[in-house]
Amino acid sequence: MFSCLADVDAGYGGGLLDMVKGGAGKFFSNFKDNLKDTLKDTSTKVMHQVATYTKGELDIAYITSRIIVMTYPAESVQIGYQNHVEDIRSFLDSRHADHYTVFNLSQRNYRGAKFSNRVSECNWPSRQAPGLHNLFAVCKNMHNWLKQNPKNVCVITCSDGRGPSGVLVCAMFCFCHLFSHPVPAMQLLSAKRPGSGLWPSHRRYIGYVCSMVSEKPNLPHSKPLVIKALTMSPVPCFNKQRSGCRPFCDVLIGETKIFTTAQEYERMREHRIQEGKVVFPLGVSVHGDVVFSVYHMRSTIGGRLQAKVSNTQIFQIQFHTGFIAPGTTMLKFNK
Repeated sequence: MFSCLADVDAGYGGGLLDMVKGGAGKFFSNFKDNLKDTLKDTSTKVMHQVATYTKGELDIAYITSRIIVMTYPAESVQIGYQNHVEDIRSFLDSRHADHYTVFNLSQRNYRGAKFSNRVSECNWPSRQAPGLHNLFAVCKNMHNWLKQNPKNVCVITCSDGRGPSGVLVCAMFCFCHLFSHPVPAMQLLSAKRPGSGLWPSHRRYIGYVCSMVSEKPNLPHSKPLVIKALTMSPVPCFNKQRSGCRPFCDVLIGETKIFTTAQEYERMREHRIQEGKVVFPLGVSVHGDVVFSVYHMRSTIGGRLQAKVSNTQIFQIQFHTGFIAPGTTMLKFNK
């Protein structure tokens, strides 16, 4: 279990996610009438053709008849890449000519001409859940593309075609009111594309989208949060003796590190299992997408000058401060 002592500054004003606020009522009220049919899977013929075409050739999956997921396509022969960009383009042009847009979630950009300049570069971090603003914006862009023409399809791609793509698919299900909770959305994804490997933070952000588009939208506030301390319990075994660990905590806003408890190896304390918990004093003010990463610091065998220090991640937590209720004094996260 991991817990944070927190304090929300109730006196802070300002706005967040301006694209949702203001006209939110009208924007959300229109969803129910036309979005449930947007993603409806009605094309069994296409599904059959795809299953036949992709067997042993391409890693591409129709989650619905209008939502397609694939791994990042390589432009040359590369180990670990099943999809080649020319094969993918040929596949899409033959089945969805002039009616597809590629949403690239990876941090590797395409040459737009490869897909007739119909590529949306989202640039999501690979080791985190996507930022809430970015996630919601991509869902909105996908919806806008789908409603322009009933033949339009969205092609979602990321490095492995799993985690980030899965987050977007599930968030889109919730965005379109197919589901009001992350679990059934994740279950449908798993049935269509097994092994998506979504993390608890992914599920949390899918839940945020569900909240934002519910019958009574719960929009994130813009108040900063002061994290006084983080407690990790019990003490995990990461040292060679399997008796404890030498932990430190990094705090990030998005992908930017704003605070760390790491010190030189000789000054880092080793915590034993018998202690029951580790408390990291922090005292940092955070706002928006916040990430806490706890690592075990280890040193290789050798003299002081020869030894090398490496870090092994113990756990990572990510959440958006806008969904922490004012007056909250403690947050708890269970593995």
